[in-house]
Amino acid sequence: MKVSKRTMTALVSALMLGSGAIGMAKADCGFGFDNSCADDDHVQVGVWLCEDMDSCDCQPNVGCSNGYYRDYLLDPNEPNNNVACDTLGGWRPDDEGYSGAFGAWINGAHVEVHPADYGKLGDYAGNVKAKIGMGDYCTGPQYWDVGLSAWDDDNDQPGDWWFDDAIQVKSVRPYVDFEQMWGSEPAPGVGVKMNVWPDRHMSIPYDQATDVPNLPDGSIQKPEDQVWCLDGSGAGFPYGGVWWGGWGEHYPQVPAGSILFGLYDGGVAPRDGCDTSRSDYCNSVDQDNTCLGVRLYQNGDNVIPSSWDDDFVAETYIKMRDLCDDSYTACINTTDGSEDDEAGICTDNAFTKPDGTPFYNDDGSAQLWFTNYIVQVVPNCDWF
Repeated sequence: MKVSKRTMTALVSALMLGSGAIGMAKADCGFGFDNSCADDDHVQVGVWLCEDMDSCDCQPNVGCSNGYYRDYLLDPNEPNNNVACDTLGGWRPDDEGYSGAFGAWINGAHVEVHPADYGKLGDYAGNVKAKIGMGDYCTGPQYWDVGLSAWDDDNDQPGDWWFDDAIQVKSVRPYVDFEQMWGSEPAPGVGVKMNVWPDRHMSIPYDQATDVPNLPDGSIQKPEDQVWCLDGSGAGFPYGGVWWGGWGEHYPQVPAGSILFGLYDGGVAPRDGCDTSRSDYCNSVDQDNTCLGVRLYQNGDNVIPSSWDDDFVAETYIKMRDLCDDSYTACINTTDGSEDDEAGICTDNAFTKPDGTPFYNDDGSAQLWFTNYIVQVVPNCDWF
């Protein structure tokens, strides 16, 4: 079994304050000022997403005059905190944090560390990078397998990166490259991520930072996620899979209205990535005969499944062909949302009961409640 790492990957308001200058009590700080807005244990990182690099007007140590500005505080000392994924505020205008950046077409990015923070990174800003994601929650395709460095060694200045073609951005993953800075070893396997929302269609809210009364009884459940490095060949449970108990405000119960699964180049701490990238894995795996298998269980507090074949609530299988498809989003509603106003965002009727029929609740509620899961790569998958 590969170790499961709960990342709490999110647009976290304490670490990412959106567009414009950081709104902290510390005055006269940030890019364009001598002082960083970061405290002694963090570094300030700015990423500008540019629809046109020429008109973005980026200057070293100042940033850019135009573009979508994202601001982060990263911890250069604790790898377990190296887990941020900026969801760019999502696409719903009424979601808190909506910025208009999600889904924007850009042809470049500027990545920079505040000069006052270089000493916290071994005097090399290039130990910070940002991955520009074209999928939800930093899953799916990245513009490059490697992150965009905050330092351009060739030009001896902060990183200005032009893209060959315009891309539609949906997420940004800023991180400290501990493998480069400390020589950390990569974890074996391919990165897999699971994101759970309390309602169908990746809602509500889309991000993991906002408290919204979003369950039928008026209680709150934030979206949650897990990330692992899995044996991509499928060694069978327990060696090739992962399992875990509940999390969140309703522990040990998890109310799931929709779940996103994706191949993920972020990996688990301390390295930003598993030892097999998404692109390398997709080029080598038998995409049509290999699946990601998922089973959800109702076992109670601190009772993990002893076997894949333990009594389960629902299951689904996703072909690697879909997870390797840059245009496909493997988001699944746990109940049928085909009549919802947002119908079509996530797939319906893919979670099935043990008898093979689509999962549903007799009372018509949207949530599938579970306490435990097993996720594993399944070779020779004949579920379809």
